Amino acid sequence: MKMMSLGAAGLAALLAGCAASPELVSCLQPNRRVAVEVTGSKEKPPAKPGAKPGRDNVLLKAMAQGDSAFDPNSAVLKDGGKAELDKIVSVIQQGVKKDPRPVNVGSIIITGHTDRLEAESSPNLDEARAKSVQAYLAQKGLDAKLMFWEGKDAREPMAVTKFCTD
Repeated sequence: MKMMSLGAAGLAALLAGCAASPELVSCLQPNRRVAVEVTGSKEKPPAKPGAKPGRDNVLLKAMAQGDSAFDPNSAVLKDGGKAELDKIVSVIQQGVKKDPRPVNVGSIIITGHTDRLEAESSPNLDEARAKSVQAYLAQKGLDAKLMFWEGKDAREPMAVTKFCTD
């Protein structure tokens, strides 16, 4: 057990060193991302004839992240990020195979993040990324009045989910 915690501590130190080094910061892409959270509901058919239809609450999440979504110090949404967002738009508009009912959107929360180095050089980049995603979702037919965005820059770091492959 003690050996396992030492190994975890060593791995954390290694990752922290990589994230802190400007030359190696591209090996981790923890915060070059925008998170999208959609809340809404789906109409549920009435249980009995003549009864009112019900509603099923829905929570959908999507993430445009890393090199596939944004270049460093850029808020321009790339094709990889658009592809991730297209998946959630499809689920909202057409449902999924098992449940083809569309989602009645209640709200869409868009949260932009940057890494520490980007936050220092481009203070409003997190907000610009969130606005970029908002514009893209509106272009895809989602109601902009239901979208709210915020920027978290490097204040709320996200878990590392993408690593270098080189």
